[in-house]
Amino acid sequence: MNKDKFFVKKLVLCAIMMALATVLSIFPTISAPYGGSITVGSMFPIMLMSILLGPKWGIPVALGYSIIQLALGFSSVASWGLSIGVFIGCLFLDYVLAFSVLCTANIFGTKTMPKMACGIAFAGLLRYLSHFLSGWLFFGEWAEEGFNAFTWAVVYNGAYMIPDTVICIVIACALYRMFPSFRKQLGIQ
Repeated sequence: MNKDKFFVKKLVLCAIMMALATVLSIFPTISAPYGGSITVGSMFPIMLMSILLGPKWGIPVALGYSIIQLALGFSSVASWGLSIGVFIGCLFLDYVLAFSVLCTANIFGTKTMPKMACGIAFAGLLRYLSHFLSGWLFFGEWAEEGFNAFTWAVVYNGAYMIPDTVICIVIACALYRMFPSFRKQLGIQ
């Protein structure tokens, strides 16, 4: 019975964190003109599930969140008049892959704050690379004057991904001392 109780707690917590991440993503602090935004840590609830619960829970939560983000961004991307190949590539790189990689936040472990911060930075870097590839491969023609497709993708995506990742690291470091209590309540040793 105790095992079922912890399973339900984890399931409910994952659903709440996906909802929180979605709400935080809907109300950005700064929005980029062609997509992307700086939020108040919208990636962190998804990363937190990976940090606290490991890949068994982190992977499906991140994938589920990527589907939510895809659903929220689909009409916007559809309105850009992209060819079918670019449209599908954009949906995969900017939504499915970009948000699914958040599950890697626990890759370096979570026993120390620096390892956890490196894991969050790694997950943020993977998301950045996914957006960068999309920008470089599909949106080079939208580059500002003085930029080529590569440099524009580097600068444009870095302008929102770096601050958003730093915000997640700051939040995680502020909450780090509470993680053992979280784990205990979830039945994780």
